[in-house]
Amino acid sequence: MDSKDFIEYKKDLLEKIDALYQSQELFKVINLLENSELDFDLCNELVRAYINAANKTSDPYSLFEKANLLLDRFSLEGKDNPKHQFYRGYILFKQGLIEDSKIRFERALKFASVSDSKLFEQITTMLSNVNAMIERAAFKGQSEEHRKLILEHVKKNFGEYQHLCSFDNVDIFRIPPTKEHDYNLLVSVGLSAKVMKGKSGSADECVELCFALPSDYKFNPDSKSNFEVFLMIEVIKHLIATRDNIGFGYYLEKESGFSSRTAFNGAMLVGMGDYEKEQQTMILDGAELSFLELLPLRPMELNFRKAHSAVELLNLFKEKLVMITPFISTRDDVCNVVAKM
Repeated sequence: MDSKDFIEYKKDLLEKIDALYQSQELFKVINLLENSELDFDLCNELVRAYINAANKTSDPYSLFEKANLLLDRFSLEGKDNPKHQFYRGYILFKQGLIEDSKIRFERALKFASVSDSKLFEQITTMLSNVNAMIERAAFKGQSEEHRKLILEHVKKNFGEYQHLCSFDNVDIFRIPPTKEHDYNLLVSVGLSAKVMKGKSGSADECVELCFALPSDYKFNPDSKSNFEVFLMIEVIKHLIATRDNIGFGYYLEKESGFSSRTAFNGAMLVGMGDYEKEQQTMILDGAELSFLELLPLRPMELNFRKAHSAVELLNLFKEKLVMITPFISTRDDVCNVVAKM
């Protein structure tokens, strides 16, 4: 067919594809495109369909292979095309080739336009995920010598500990309730291997994370019902990957929330108010290690923190008589009566 006829043919085909996507009939999209004449744009549509279908099957590899063959067929046209490069990167990512996928995502971002907001967001999100995975993979945790010193400090200042779980070269230990502190205390060991430069001549800094849970908290680390434990794990994974300095008042946001069962979508690091200052710090190989407490935040509290200091937010907790330690998932929102920020 001549170019004019192909334009009409392509327009009609794309309308049919949109209708099939609306009814979520992915394999009909694939069947339609596999039996059609393809140009570069329609090739990208078929690759998109292969990827979407692969994400819904138990055996995605044959679909990824088909997608790769198509991408190879149009590799010359796609070398500077952000969508083409994004699809190549995504398939590499799903195949576990993280470093290779990063190269493709970076090339996709180079040619991406902010006017295509959906694609731009997809590229930046995947690039962020890849960079975080690379940072975590490179994180080796603490040496045995330093682990021993940290655990000695934990035992001396917080109490007898029990191992709870391990991930990404970090361990979480549980200190059961004591007479002095009637709650469970979770303490990380290993995060402090991430050492940060101190401010203007001061000692280097590092942190370990603590999280206080009620005395009657039921631990089952294999169950998603223990969202508090998984929240702590997720925060630690974020702290390993971030390139920001971590310390008192540091906060983070998870847009989708930490659990479908709760409204908490943020967290802030604060001092351990129930302990003396010397119990909250130690010197480790010349660096000052701070034990900081994890404070989960509700949406309005997180928004308040974005506009105010950590101290101002903590003062709200005091004013509203809302207890920070231990963490109670049903606690009041300290900002629910704040009209303006």
